[in-house]
Amino acid sequence: MTEAYCPHCFLLVASDVAGAWPPQPTRCPHCKLMIGPERARSTPDAQPGARGTAAGVFAQQARESHADGDDVSPDRVREAIRTVAEKTGARPERLLMVDYQQRAAKDKDLPSLSEVFAAFGSWKRARRESAHTA
Repeated sequence: MTEAYCPHCFLLVASDVAGAWPPQPTRCPHCKLMIGPERARSTPDAQPGARGTAAGVFAQQARESHADGDDVSPDRVREAIRTVAEKTGARPERLLMVDYQQRAAKDKDLPSLSEVFAAFGSWKRARRESAHTA
């Protein structure tokens, strides 16, 4: 048994799978791109820059998403970015959107990317302000 990671965003899509996964085309719940039969990765390791496609998809989804009236304070977003950066060993201004998304997908206490974009307008601005107010 092993884990299966999306070949596009390198986020976990299935646990305890036997053999090549998926058996049929499946849509990634994170980046929404299709994973062809038996195309999932067994590790989250990626070449530098490989996560760029997923980051673009996440950013576009976050911009288009309309939060259900749940405005998140910029202070809460900055704190979340600093927390995730600390856990991943990155500085807040260098935290990758994909790494934040991976944590936010598992930890519902973290603001979603849509909420980050609603509070700051962009991922770069959110990271930059998180670093300066630490």
